[in-house]
Formats: sequence, structure tokens, C-alpha cells
Amino acid sequence: MQRVMITGAGGFVGRHVVAALGDDFEIVTPHQGNCRVNLLDPGAPRKVVERAKPDLLIHLAWETEHGRFWTAPSNTLWQTASSELFQAFFECGGVRAVGLGSCAEYDWTNGSGIFAEDAPLAPHTPYGVAKVATSNILREAAQRHSRSHAWGRVFFSFGIGEPTGRLIPLMLKAVLDQTPLDIGPASTVRDFWDVRDLGASIAALALSDVSGPVNLGSGEGISFGDLARMIESIAGVDNLIHPDRRPLGAGEPVSLVPDISKLRRDVSLKPQYNMHRAITEYLRAFRQG
Repeated sequence: MQRVMITGAGGFVGRHVVAALGDDFEIVTPHQGNCRVNLLDPGAPRKVVERAKPDLLIHLAWETEHGRFWTAPSNTLWQTASSELFQAFFECGGVRAVGLGSCAEYDWTNGSGIFAEDAPLAPHTPYGVAKVATSNILREAAQRHSRSHAWGRVFFSFGIGEPTGRLIPLMLKAVLDQTPLDIGPASTVRDFWDVRDLGASIAALALSDVSGPVNLGSGEGISFGDLARMIESIAGVDNLIHPDRRPLGAGEPVSLVPDISKLRRDVSLKPQYNMHRAITEYLRAFRQG
């Protein structure tokens, strides 16, 4: 049975990766049993790899506090810890490593707002800078040891368990509480997809032989205006979410949507949850508390 180490396995995304892998793999984590390891502690990445001896590594752990992660000093700490983790993994006989990146790696000022994996990288935040550096570290470590690797660039996921300050939970709370909510420009386009599909895509990528960067998203952008109207329609309310009442943040692009040709062609993964279904189920869970 293949032994898979997943860092961040208990997080918002990680638990869906574990669910997607199912019972066909032996899953190990840095927090298994009585041995709870902080990967940011010096030497911890090597200790946990030497103890677990995994064949496959899926590295998800990172700073995730909503709003803070963009500029958190811990981004550089995670970059260092990730470097130690990848190096130890390959030195201990690991076969394939998959890391999790972000659309924040791309140059948001470049092109039409639709990003393929070969689009220019020019991150606007410390988070994006650290992710680009970590991607390079993984590629170089894999090449040095003649091992397999992939790097998933995540766009925008949503679902039960995400931070309540993010856009979609704020919208759902507004329609349920019938409290007006001001949001950014109606024309802003983002690729939102269900976190269950994201978890499945990461698992599928890890089990494939695809190498290099792979965009992870639905490939279908939706405007803030259309998203607001969809949520209001599902909830049976009207005119509670008000686009165009807030500006985009400095440096934020109007459109941020992935080209997922590589995901579709090489990983052969199709999203299972369209936007309407995912929002309907999410709203139902919100109502149930």
C-alpha cells in the first residue's frame, strides 16, 4: 500500500484531499498519534519524514489566517520549512512530491485576465513571492534527485469550514440575516469553485505523472454582480448584496481566471459541483448552523 504524507491534512482543503484519496492509501501526517510536530521548528521537517518514510508527499501546510497570510512574516518561514521538507523527502527515498501554490504567483497586470501556466510570474504580495520561490525549490530538488514533482496553483475555492470573513460566507450571512452587504465592483470576475472539487483535483494531480505547474480551478469565471444575484435568488431575497460600493484593493485585477487545459487534458478531472449546486448546498449548511 502506497504511503502518503499530507501536511495540512486537517485544514479547510486538506480534509477534502484525504477524503478524495479514500482507503486505498496509508495516510500519515505530521500530527499523527501522540507525536505533534510543528513544521516551522528547526529540524522538524526532516524528523517527520524520517519517521514516516512516505512514498508520496502532498504539501499543503502554510499560513492561512484570512487577510493576514498575504503579508505575514511567516511566509518566509514556510518557504524555509518547505525547502527542508522537500530535501528530506527525496533524500529518504520519496518518489513524488506535490506542493500547493496560488494564482497570486502570476503577474496580475499582464494579459486578458485568463492565466495559463506559462503566463509571466510577478507576484504582488509577500505570499506570492514565497510561493514562487517554494515552487522553484521543489522543482530543483526533484531534478537533483531525479524524482517526480508537480505544483498546483489554486485560484478561489469556497465551502463549509472556510474563514467567515471571506466573500462568499459574507454574502450568505447577509442574505440569511437580511442585512445589506456592500461589496466590490460588479464587473470583477473570479474563478470560484467548491473546495470538494479542489480536494479531488489535488489528489488526482498527486496520483498522476503530470509534472510542473498545474492551474487548479473550474476554468469558469463569475462576476461579483452575477454571484450576488445567484445567491439572492437561491435564498429568495432581493437587493441585499450591493456591488460597486467598494473598490478593488491596490493591485487587484478585474479578472482572475485560470486556463485549465492542462488539468483537463493531463489529469482528466472534471468538477462535480457546479456553482449553483455548490451555493445551494452551502446555504443549506449555513441555515443549519
